[in-house]
Amino acid sequence: MYVALADHIAARIAAGELHPGSRLPSERDLAAEYGVAYLTVRRAAVVLRERGLITTVHGKGTFVNAPQPPDAK
Repeated sequence: MYVALADHIAARIAAGELHPGSRLPSERDLAAEYGVAYLTVRRAAVVLRERGLITTVHGKGTFVNAPQPPDAK
């Protein structure tokens, strides 16, 4: 379930619905919005951080990262 949630949020980022630099709602608010458990949102956030799509700043919130250019190989 958490991977599907991460994929959905990633799609919102890719579609431009969530802009680089914008703050995501709190994990509890996202849990309520998606109708899932708080821990599901936390696990999805880990996936999104691993993908480089979001950054969490302790005490500030979670923010959408700017798109990264593909590796030039």
